Amino acid sequence: MLRPVLGLMAGLGITVLIVFVGVTVATLIAMRGQDSQHYVAPFWTYLTHLLIIALGAAAGGAATARITAGHSAYSVFLLALILLMSALGPVIRHVPPGPGQPEWFALALAIVNPLGALAGGLLTRQADARRRAADAS
Repeated sequence: MLRPVLGLMAGLGITVLIVFVGVTVATLIAMRGQDSQHYVAPFWTYLTHLLIIALGAAAGGAATARITAGHSAYSVFLLALILLMSALGPVIRHVPPGPGQPEWFALALAIVNPLGALAGGLLTRQADARRRAADAS
């Protein structure tokens, strides 16, 4: 009973940590030598942020799947749902993009975030199943 909850919390924590550190570093690199009051992010930062978010979500999904190994995939799906709902907020409320931010970024974020978690969880579950099959034979 406690294992799925801990797996979900660990996956969410790993996702947040990787995304926070990665996006912060990428933004600081992009800001180097610019005035922070009038900073407009270059286009490449949004693609970099999407990649970092996908990797963070995949790592969180993998951790959740690993901790809840042998149980249902419900925890991984719940992690993906949490990430989806957190990313859909600005899309649903029609929040205008910031200066320099592409119109598609918020929607892409809502797509990449849960897909990354599901992909990480699925790959981990498949690897665990292969490992168990190899150990059984």
